[in-house]
Amino acid sequence: MSNALIPVITTRGLAAVFNGQNTGVNAEITHIALGDHGRTPSKNEVGLVSEKMRIPIADGERIDEHQIHVTGLADGDKEFWVHEIGFILADGTMLAVWSDTDPLAYKSAEVPLLLAFDLALEALPADSVIIKSTGANLSLAAWGEQLAAVAAANVDNMARHVQLLFRVNDIEKG
Repeated sequence: MSNALIPVITTRGLAAVFNGQNTGVNAEITHIALGDHGRTPSKNEVGLVSEKMRIPIADGERIDEHQIHVTGLADGDKEFWVHEIGFILADGTMLAVWSDTDPLAYKSAEVPLLLAFDLALEALPADSVIIKSTGANLSLAAWGEQLAAVAAANVDNMARHVQLLFRVNDIEKG
């Protein structure tokens, strides 16, 4: 599932974009920072209040001149509610921050969290930000066939267990 986020562009992020525009270099988003502190974000922030992990952008694409789609995979043994997200440039500058007191997701220690964002950057010049990704295709559509196969195998397994239970009950009844 993809959530449209309208983050607050930070003052330092805006300066990085305009510096890049002056030198002819686009700002590159390379990482997503995740944290657990919900609040109303400010343009003066330089980092998350309570960063729990930073993950590389796995894949991304431009949707239009002011919107990009990014994906990432949060893996590892940390557990927390995601209340804040920072979009980090190649030089470490936090371009934009989103936060809310209502959590966006839960990062479990047992299950990787697939993140997909449509990031609206309407406050920035058109096409001024690009995505630097690892190239991993984390699209849910790409996983659809594998997920369907696993789901079908699980349903078949449950059906066999139910049939076995009925047979055991019949044998016990005599």
